[in-house]
Amino acid sequence: MKKVILSLLLAVSAFAAEELKVGVILPLSLNMASFGKSSLAGAQLRVKEINAAGKFKITLIIIDNKGGIAETKAAFKKLTSIDRVVAVIGPITSTNTLALQRVSKKAKTPIISPTATNDKVAPGSPYIFRSCFNDSFQGLIVATYAIKNMKYTKAAIVTDMGSDYSKGLSESFKKSFIAGGGKIVSEQKYQNTDTEFNAQLIKIKDSGAQVIFVPGVPPGLPLIIKQAGTMGLKASFCGADGWDSDAVLQNSGSKIVGSFIVGAFSAEDTRPIVKNFLKALPNAGSFEALGYDAISMLAEALKTGTKRSDIVLGLHAIKGLDAVTGSITVDAKGDSIKSAVILEIIKGEKKGKIVYEKKYISTVKP
Repeated sequence: MKKVILSLLLAVSAFAAEELKVGVILPLSLNMASFGKSSLAGAQLRVKEINAAGKFKITLIIIDNKGGIAETKAAFKKLTSIDRVVAVIGPITSTNTLALQRVSKKAKTPIISPTATNDKVAPGSPYIFRSCFNDSFQGLIVATYAIKNMKYTKAAIVTDMGSDYSKGLSESFKKSFIAGGGKIVSEQKYQNTDTEFNAQLIKIKDSGAQVIFVPGVPPGLPLIIKQAGTMGLKASFCGADGWDSDAVLQNSGSKIVGSFIVGAFSAEDTRPIVKNFLKALPNAGSFEALGYDAISMLAEALKTGTKRSDIVLGLHAIKGLDAVTGSITVDAKGDSIKSAVILEIIKGEKKGKIVYEKKYISTVKP
């Protein structure tokens, strides 16, 4: 009887889910909270699916970095040295992720950022990866669309000087717009804590710009768009993936209508993986999708092994991963090579109230 019981116990243990701890560093309070919570919702959904499959039991250890560099570094140190996580999801901003390049090498712990798009993020450390595309790609896409599809020849750029994301995208857009035959007629600067933008907007109005590229996030971004509408600025707006949030769409006023942006995915995508994702998160945008895909990349890497070094090797080996935001292939630098979508902001109505929604225009392949 003892042998039978022992055999049964061994059989059960053989099929028991392997328990893994995964760190999460996201802004869950202050200015970037809406983006952090969206990314977390996507990540938690994918973890729930993985755990239900039975092979792994992933526990997320979540730390709110409040969007700060010091908080990000402290969180990473705790997760890697005390909690001993096998990987870290986040941060979501380029500035915070860049701050982890040196320590990621020391800890030898893989980091998968859902949305840190600055070109320098992944190439700066063999342990940093991302589920998003980079700034060079999306800057090229929005500039090309502005010139070829919208026929704009004169553009203005408004850059958040406190953001590596914004500075990198501005440079990418500028280079691509000029290469396409366009002219940058005004370049304006701001800090995301600013609340008045009339001085910059008046200069843009006087420049004759037809379109204004603002690679920003709240709270500054919606204020810029709304104040442009108040002063009657005729130029249209365009932006990047930081726009793909209700924090921007529903707080920018009617001036946002007609703007076009680069997004990570479209809710109109008919692939089964997207339908199932939207069934669980009906109002999801790019941040939920990229949080989900960051965990999907981790799940794919776990096929190589569950040690930190195994996961790093597994992430570098990803090729053609079917994800919510499209097929993902990781290159030698740790960048995800993938498609993007062009979305137009339109006016809609929900429960008798005016809302601003995204309309799918096209998919751009790498």
